Amino acid sequence: MGFTTPCFIRKNTEELRKKLEELGYKMLSPIEYDNLECSNGWVNDIKSPNDCNGIDCGTNKELFLALAALRDDTSANQYWVFDQDFPPHYKKRDFTIGYFSRCSCYCHVATVNELIEHFKEKE
Repeated sequence: MGFTTPCFIRKNTEELRKKLEELGYKMLSPIEYDNLECSNGWVNDIKSPNDCNGIDCGTNKELFLALAALRDDTSANQYWVFDQDFPPHYKKRDFTIGYFSRCSCYCHVATVNELIEHFKEKE
């Protein structure tokens, strides 16, 4: 159990590594990392998109982090989509990051496709 969505990004930064650690990813040492071509969540100078399995996030760090956060053992730190208005702050189809235990009747964890569409619209 744990992270569910293989994805990679074509921009490896210290900021992204810190955010992944906050989500619960175990970071590799620099030597281990340099010996990888790609892994679940990272890319290291791959030759073509076919070299890695998973969703290619290009350089979109928001999409990458949203997909990398998807888990089957908790809903914390994941994007939620509201299925109906939830006054006073949320309207139907609003996205928010959080952990909701009591309002699942108002919203659901965003799916991979919903996240891709949401971040495509923001580009």
